[in-house]
Amino acid sequence: VLEPIKVVIGNFAEVTAAAGEGGLTFDVQNSPTDASLGSHSVTLTETIYMDSDDFRLDEDPNFYRLTPGKPVGIKYHGGNLVCDKVIKNGKKVTELKCHLDISEGRKKPKSYITWVPSDGLTCEVRVYNHLFTEPEPSDRWEEELNRESEIVHPNAMIDPSVISLVDKKDLDKWKSNQALQFERLGYFVLDIDTTFDSTTKEGKLVFNRTVSLKEDKAVVKKDDAESEQKRKRAEQQRNAAAARDKLLTIDPKDLFKVAPEFEGKYSKFDDTGLPTHLADGTEVTKSAKKKLEKERTKHAKKFAKSKK
Repeated sequence: VLEPIKVVIGNFAEVTAAAGEGGLTFDVQNSPTDASLGSHSVTLTETIYMDSDDFRLDEDPNFYRLTPGKPVGIKYHGGNLVCDKVIKNGKKVTELKCHLDISEGRKKPKSYITWVPSDGLTCEVRVYNHLFTEPEPSDRWEEELNRESEIVHPNAMIDPSVISLVDKKDLDKWKSNQALQFERLGYFVLDIDTTFDSTTKEGKLVFNRTVSLKEDKAVVKKDDAESEQKRKRAEQQRNAAAARDKLLTIDPKDLFKVAPEFEGKYSKFDDTGLPTHLADGTEVTKSAKKKLEKERTKHAKKFAKSKK
């Protein structure tokens, strides 16, 4: 889980008693599509950690994970996790008090969430995305850089079953290191910044995402409001780009006369086109003139560059 939320299962004694043969330890394939790659064990504990993306305070009919009024399935165990109490630090949700519904007549949940047991390993996870926001960057590539091309999660958690695979002694600067698939997130490789010692369980674990998985469309539908916000942002970006293009056609001496952001602000200008009086007839101060001169100089450089 990338951004863990602590979950305490209040009726864990009841869950343990009802577990039967095998208890609360489950055998999980290393690859969901290839049994030949072996398996590992995961154990449900009284305290587990789930990802913050799997919980919302507000009810949403299009959100199929955990909310205060909507249970969700616990992967591998099968019980329904019910949220009883939300604990926050300021606005941030830090802990959920829950119980597991294991009754025979319980309603089948629409989705199941992944989790990490109480003895999970803390690690740093670096998620890499596209470098640019456009498929084909233009000459304004600096404006099209993706601010989320690298997202670092410093307090992520991973199942302890990987402990024998992630020791610093096995790292090699010149070869590809241990690769793992993180459920719902993609494929990750152990980074050379790792200092973890599997014997002492001390040191830092660092993983880099190499390949992402397809979006889990069965769990979360696209939120209409979110889609509308994205559409508006895209429209604003297009309008801003068009405005920049238009601005580059304006001669520097006419900048304060015809540029949309200055239109109607000034009533008189000197021979170079620099404003001397505001629209109401007030004389422009010396400090304001200096700022306007800097603005025009900056524009003049861009104007000249666009003509090359």
